[in-house]
Amino acid sequence: MPTAHDAIVVGSGACGGWAAMELAQAGLKVLMLEAGARVDPATDFHHTFLYQMDYRGRGRPGLLRRYSGSERNYRIMLDNLENPYTTSPETTYSWGRSRCLGGRTLHWARATDRMADYEFKAASRDGYGLDWAVSYADLAPYYDRIESFIGVSGERLGLPQFPDGPFLPPMALNCAETIFTAACQRLGWSSTHRRLAQLTRVHNGRPPCHYCGNCVNGCEVGAMFNPIAVTLPPALKTGNLEIRTDSVVARVRMNRENRAQGVTYVERHTMKSVDVDARYVILAASTLENTRLLLLSEKGGLANSSGTLGQYMMDQVSGGGVSGTLPRLEGGPSRLDDGKSAGITIPNFQNIDKKSERKDFIRGYVMNATGGQTEYPQFAAALPGYGSAWKREIKSRYVAQARVWIAGAEMLARKENFVELDPEVKDHWGIPVLKIHFTHSENDSLHALRERLQADRGFPAAGGGVVPEGGRGSHAQRAARRPGRIPGSARLAGRTAGESPGRFDPRGRHRADERQPERRRSQLVWPDARHLKPVRLRRQRVPVDGRQASDPDHDGAERARLRSPAGDGEGAKGLIKLGAFSPLSPFTAGCHRLPLGLTSIRKLRMLGRAWSSSRRRSSRSSSPST
Repeated sequence: MPTAHDAIVVGSGACGGWAAMELAQAGLKVLMLEAGARVDPATDFHHTFLYQMDYRGRGRPGLLRRYSGSERNYRIMLDNLENPYTTSPETTYSWGRSRCLGGRTLHWARATDRMADYEFKAASRDGYGLDWAVSYADLAPYYDRIESFIGVSGERLGLPQFPDGPFLPPMALNCAETIFTAACQRLGWSSTHRRLAQLTRVHNGRPPCHYCGNCVNGCEVGAMFNPIAVTLPPALKTGNLEIRTDSVVARVRMNRENRAQGVTYVERHTMKSVDVDARYVILAASTLENTRLLLLSEKGGLANSSGTLGQYMMDQVSGGGVSGTLPRLEGGPSRLDDGKSAGITIPNFQNIDKKSERKDFIRGYVMNATGGQTEYPQFAAALPGYGSAWKREIKSRYVAQARVWIAGAEMLARKENFVELDPEVKDHWGIPVLKIHFTHSENDSLHALRERLQADRGFPAAGGGVVPEGGRGSHAQRAARRPGRIPGSARLAGRTAGESPGRFDPRGRHRADERQPERRRSQLVWPDARHLKPVRLRRQRVPVDGRQASDPDHDGAERARLRSPAGDGEGAKGLIKLGAFSPLSPFTAGCHRLPLGLTSIRKLRMLGRAWSSSRRRSSRSSSPST
């Protein structure tokens, strides 16, 4: 019997959007089913300052107990009352989810790092688990194709454990990141700006980032990758794609030949059950939601001949780290430091060869670092004092905030970590929910400990000890089935693109860590904070249209040239004296300029006022005394 659709795609996120585009462009009639609401960036994404919001971003009482996220972005997150999940008594796990057209790509961290044979063939190196059935050489052409289409900004480093791609020019470093980079050089660590699916120049008709810092609340111009801006428009253009939102898929239906026949979904608001058929069914919801659907579709789990469906759940160890201030930047002018919502990344340098092999743990981790002014000084509440002196101290430290955190460490696949259907709890539509059994291994704990020790190397205490910001956090489900070579045991292992889109607050904690007690802030400095000389950079030309000028010798990006001139000033004053500070160069001299868009007009005005004040102070201090 002919069907109206050739293929059904469940989910509209990164994978669902790409599958729909490929199939629609190949001529197949595609039906996309999304459990959440339709999203229109033009009307749903707004630039709103916290002081313009009734509850200053905290949401009305009770709102954020029901929804994930913040007062700004809860509409593109998830209703936790409608979509519960349960955990075993020993489990401490926060499952970051989103239900809307585009999924979590509307608020993700945009980090787009490739996996390498370091991950794919790890078992051959350390003897734990199984090698993947594919190698980096098998996947490299697909990485190239995807990155060329979506646009990834970054710098080529030539590290085998951190493969390069066809990058757009990297984003410029801010002042704190420049200091961090110099510190990494002194410590012998490779570092670079984070590789982001975020544009630095016009690409495939999409505009570049205008550095508004609104990434986790939805990008209204499409400068960061998400299906609404990138993959769904060409799919819809073919006329072969139909999108049905508010459609909660309950199970996959099988025919007499034990092949997928279609799916059953429930209309989110009417509670009506609907059956749709197609020749092909593609599950592209998320790692755990796909697993849930397979468990729901057949007793014992659909396509589970190996018996491993739901087992060997992996995540990434993340979130812990240290934070403080960079004294060299204290007291400086306001800068647009968080407009790109990024930082530098320090690729893994543990267990990649015989020289770096560790005896106490296997696999490795990646660290990130950033700093500077954020939207508001969250540290202020923990800073002792009161009155004018307290306010001046907050203002001085505000522009000098800094942090280093563990961006992700590889968890070991363990059978003890698994998901199953809860026999009692159901969601709003009467569908059984997942029960998660998840604990960290000793190896995971050692990753977190070693990262702290490495951060301690980079952050010697200044007037106090180094205190961690938080414990382990886990936020990017990687596999709830076992990848491997053995027939029957190999299943497609889902992995998010780099970091989880989960929200981080300016203190460097993932939301999964917010319940952990006894966290204190600390005053920390990098070893270079007092001794590094100011940095003079070749300035980038910023055309009138806001796009960065290209430089073929450096992949289109001006690179910093560190030097240490004698006789310069100290601290932030030394940085300011190196060049003029203007509204269109949001960083003081010693850092790259960033082009700003018209949507940042309020920040431009703020920067202009800061520049004028700086000039007045400078003229007063330089005038002869009377």
